[in-house]
Amino acid sequence: MSFLRLILVLFTSASITLAEDNPQLPLTLSTPGELLFADDFDSDEIRPEWIPLHGTQWSIADNTLRGQPSTKEFQAKRIAAGNKSHSGGTPSSRLMIPVDDGIIQFRFKLADTLKGAHFGFNDGSVKTGTGHVCRVTTSTKDGITLQKDKNAKIEGDEDETLVTDPFNLQPDTWYYLVLEILGDRMAVSLSDGGPTLQAQHPRFDLPKDQINLPTRSGGTIHYDTVRVWKALPKED
Repeated sequence: MSFLRLILVLFTSASITLAEDNPQLPLTLSTPGELLFADDFDSDEIRPEWIPLHGTQWSIADNTLRGQPSTKEFQAKRIAAGNKSHSGGTPSSRLMIPVDDGIIQFRFKLADTLKGAHFGFNDGSVKTGTGHVCRVTTSTKDGITLQKDKNAKIEGDEDETLVTDPFNLQPDTWYYLVLEILGDRMAVSLSDGGPTLQAQHPRFDLPKDQINLPTRSGGTIHYDTVRVWKALPKED
C-alpha cells in the first residue's frame, strides 16, 4: 500500500469513528458532554449493562442487538401466576446507565409484527424509587408521544401525555432516534421524515438510574449504534 493510500485509509477510518461518536440528528436542548456508553454490538456477548426483562430473549446477530418475546412456556407460567402484564409476550429490557441529564442515540427497527417501542427513564423500581419517570412512545399506527409517567409513590398520580405527532413508523425500517433530557425538559428527534418534539414537566428533573426500553404487541426489535452522552446546556 502506498503512503498516500495509507494516509487516506487512516483519515477515512477516523472520520467514520468521529461521525459515529457524535449525534446524527440536530440537538434541540443540549450539547454532548462526556460519552458515558457506546455499543456497536461487535462481540457475540451482550454487555452487562443490558438487562433483559420478563424472560424475553436477546442475542447479537449481524452487529445488532435483537430482542424477542419470552417462550410460550414462560408466558403461560407467568399468566397462570396472575402476572399477564409481565409475561414477556413482547421484548423488554433496561440499559443500566445513570443519566440525570443525558443524550441517548441509537438506530432501531420494529420487525415481525412488533407495533410499538417506548424509550424512557426510570428512577429505580417501585420499591427503591418512584418507578417510571418519562418516555417517548413510537408506533406503527398510533404516532409518537412524549409522556410523563406516574409517580408510584403518590397515590392517584397518573401517566400524562404531553405532546403528540401523527408520524407512524414503517415496519422493518431503520430509524435514528435521539432523546435528550435536561432538567425539566425532554426532546426527541427521529430520522427519515420523523418529527422533533419537546415537552416540559417538573417530574423529569430528578436522578434517573436506568434507561427503560419496553415494546408493544409481540415481534422483534433491533438496536444498533447505541450512544449515551452527558447532556450539557447549550451556550447562549
